[in-house]
Amino acid sequence: MRRRDEAAFRAFVDERQGLLRRRAFLLCGNWADGDELVQEALARVYVAWPRIGAGAETAYTRRTMLNLYLNDQRKRKREVLTDTPPEPATTDHDRELAMTLTALLADLPEKQRAVLVLRFWEDLTVPQIAECTGVAEGTIKSHIHRGLAALRDRLAEPPLTGAGAAT
Repeated sequence: MRRRDEAAFRAFVDERQGLLRRRAFLLCGNWADGDELVQEALARVYVAWPRIGAGAETAYTRRTMLNLYLNDQRKRKREVLTDTPPEPATTDHDRELAMTLTALLADLPEKQRAVLVLRFWEDLTVPQIAECTGVAEGTIKSHIHRGLAALRDRLAEPPLTGAGAAT
């Protein structure tokens, strides 16, 4: 941001800070959440400041605060507080399985590993992966097929234990 814009932004904040805090308090119902709302709104306004037209600063800031407040309220409505956590605590078996999968993925060639992660962890479709990586869809399908086959083969191998592990 240019110095002139920076000075104008500072002057705007100095002039309107009390009004913004009161508005945020009325929206949120307490000073702490209100101050947080003002802080977030001003951070976004600061980034957009060079694009905001002269005389539209107050309206832009008001709209930003309102959007942030409404988005926060929507998120809070989706949250459900319960006495027990929604997911069970991880067990040693879960941790062991995660470590096994991580080790198996590490043994795959980089492209196969990347495609499997994008497909099954990021839940992207084959066309999305092709667009993301710049590789043809057929090649993506081949990497998926070969990667899954390699994982299946590795999982089917008996673990090395005892005297056989030393050879």
